[in-house]
Amino acid sequence: MNETQIKEEPTEKRDDVNADLQKWEDAIQNLMRIIERSEQKLGYFQNRVKQAQFMDRPNQRMIRAAGAQVGAHSSQLEGLRSQLRQLERLHGGGIHLRQVAENELRRIWGWINRPGTRKLLYATQVSFETFLEDWHGWMGNERMHALAIEIRTTRLLIGFTLLHYGVDTVTLKFVIIRPDYRARGYGTDALLEVVHYAFERLGAEHITLQVSPDNGPALICFENAGFQYLSYTDTAEQVYTMGIEHSEWRGEKSMEEQVETPRLSTPLRVFFDPEE
Repeated sequence: MNETQIKEEPTEKRDDVNADLQKWEDAIQNLMRIIERSEQKLGYFQNRVKQAQFMDRPNQRMIRAAGAQVGAHSSQLEGLRSQLRQLERLHGGGIHLRQVAENELRRIWGWINRPGTRKLLYATQVSFETFLEDWHGWMGNERMHALAIEIRTTRLLIGFTLLHYGVDTVTLKFVIIRPDYRARGYGTDALLEVVHYAFERLGAEHITLQVSPDNGPALICFENAGFQYLSYTDTAEQVYTMGIEHSEWRGEKSMEEQVETPRLSTPLRVFFDPEE
């Protein structure tokens, strides 16, 4: 599929409950207020424990009670934040891949050149002019697919991926999620859509990639998306080779159908109804 076809693909309209954006936004705002109050309570008990460290004869019973509250509120916050990530992703309607617009390249270049990510695509830091020249080269190569990653309903740009398609194998050369959307589940969602695109749109039989062993967040995302470890290389640099076969993907639902799969452990009405 060429880049023009990607650009001209019609926007999918959603007629289910997820399309009621106001309800989802209200639910997200209510949950964020609950999280804020829980963070305040957690901070209160953390401070009580810290204060006890400076007392000559602290009340051990009160310290244990405050410590138990810290553990309880920490666990509650972890669950609430997980719920928030699920709500945000359901509200967003999933991930969509499309052609990158040239006026978006400077933002993507900025993400690529941040410390910790700048060596994932290039060996050294590169100028915007170099990145722009490379992008034009990718656009002129029918085997290269430089794609924007965006949230389906809001069309918000949250990432970029670069694929190479040769014979029956797609090589995932690079993928990045903008910093403020990391650790929120979007990386895995984006990879699932990339896998769907490679198998169902490009007709690939295999997808492979290489990743550094010390890139923990990326390894988790690849594992969550179904990639398996194929080999380990320890020469000039240490890398894992990971991959997934089309046969492993068969029988799985497409990303559009997977949008509905996350389920909240708390009834949705709790977030719609004001707290008593």
